Amino acid sequence: MQKVTWALTADTIKFIIDNFPKGSKILELGSGDGTKTLLDNGYSLFSVEQDPDWAFKYHDDYILAPVKFNETSKRWWFDPTYLDGKLPTEYDLLLIDGPTGHTPEYDDCRLGILDHLELFNMEVPLLVDDIDRPEELELFNILSEGRESSSHGRFGFIR
Repeated sequence: MQKVTWALTADTIKFIIDNFPKGSKILELGSGDGTKTLLDNGYSLFSVEQDPDWAFKYHDDYILAPVKFNETSKRWWFDPTYLDGKLPTEYDLLLIDGPTGHTPEYDDCRLGILDHLELFNMEVPLLVDDIDRPEELELFNILSEGRESSSHGRFGFIR
């Protein structure tokens, strides 16, 4: 059986390195092997993760938050009761690469962040990974409204 890995692409890592100095604080939604690469390159990370196998794998600043269905919006996303009041208030980049949809009923689960934008500092730069998928591209387009943005193949960056 092939081992499943979750990682940002080399292009995404290079973009972060080229645009954010070492020591920058990154709040990442979703964690994977890219987390270790960013740590190894001198970044400070705070991670929100749904999968116990990935939470606390590379550092101690994680919130393990299950995915929950929002009856109002009809979207899946991290259970906000695990996040409210526990997220850092200062960070240099919000990296949206989770939660990961494992089943068809919540493939579009990253759109659930739209129901909880008040939890985040939306004034910082945003990086939306996987915009080669329709749901993530939709999220990128919505979050880009009124802001400078650029598409970089598999990810999108919003200033």
